[in-house]
Amino acid sequence: MSMTRRQFVAAATGVVAALAAAGCAGSQKTGGAPLWSATQDDSLPVLTFEASPENDVALPGDGWAMRDGFIQLQLAGASIPGQKIERVTEEGGTLTVALEETDGPTTMDLALTEWRLEVREGSVDAIGRVVVDHGGGDVRELERCE
Repeated sequence: MSMTRRQFVAAATGVVAALAAAGCAGSQKTGGAPLWSATQDDSLPVLTFEASPENDVALPGDGWAMRDGFIQLQLAGASIPGQKIERVTEEGGTLTVALEETDGPTTMDLALTEWRLEVREGSVDAIGRVVVDHGGGDVRELERCE
């Protein structure tokens, strides 16, 4: 099977475009926004807030706190199926945590899940706010705890 000059140029252009796109995607991972990891960490204490002077109480819902070298994220939800993080992205001092969407049955209880969010290169110090994307347009900014 032989190609015409026009077919050859079109094929070569397609290969060059594909290679360029692959190169851009690869450089974005290493030279673009920092890469974040999310690990469930049951050893972290439940987040608290000051209800009155010298009276700290457990935060009953979602929140976050800056820790030494990582961010602690607390999510509240049903124990079944549990809250699972799909991805974490950072842009301009805002950390966005996207949760996996579930469409199956859930329990009526409330479980607090503690997560350790770490950046692979860089520092967590630039993070000023954390938002959680529950899917379907439900995006909520979380309360920061100390």
